[in-house]
Amino acid sequence: MADLLYTQYTMIRQSRQVVFQFLEEHVMEDTAKPLSAFKNKTISYMYVHIANTYIAWAGNFALNNSSDYYDQDESLSISQIKKLFAQIDELMERFIAHFAGDPTQAVKGYKWPEKYIETDAYGIFTHVITHEFHHKGQAMTMARLLGHTPVDTDVMRF
Repeated sequence: MADLLYTQYTMIRQSRQVVFQFLEEHVMEDTAKPLSAFKNKTISYMYVHIANTYIAWAGNFALNNSSDYYDQDESLSISQIKKLFAQIDELMERFIAHFAGDPTQAVKGYKWPEKYIETDAYGIFTHVITHEFHHKGQAMTMARLLGHTPVDTDVMRF
C-alpha cells in the first residue's frame, strides 16, 4: 500500500511542478493580482491556502503536529511558493511513512473544539489532494482571466 500512496503523491508533485513552471515562465508577478471574480483573491493566495490545508489535515490533525499556518494574504513569489511546497512534500513523506502500513486505520479527534471527526489516512490523503486539484483549477482560471493561456496540468498529460 505504501507504494500506491507514494506513487500517487509523486504524480501530484509532477503536476504541481508543471503548474509552477507555467506560473514562473508566464504569469510571474500576476500571481499577486487580485481578481474580483475570486473575491479579490490571488493565485498566490490559492497556493498558500492549499499548503495550509495539507498542514491542517495531514500534519496537525493526522500526525498530531502543532505547526503554524502561513498567512494566505501575504503575497508570495513563485520561488517562495516552491519552497513552501518543498516543506509540504516533506510533511507528506512523513504522513505516508506513518500510515503506509495501514492507511485504513482510524484517525480521529477534534479538528475544531466543537467538531469531532473520525476518518482514516486514505480519507485525509484523498481530501488534501482533491482539495489541491480543485484550487489548482481555480488558479488556472485566474491565470486565464489575467490573460495567460494555461498549460495542461492534469496528472496524465498527452
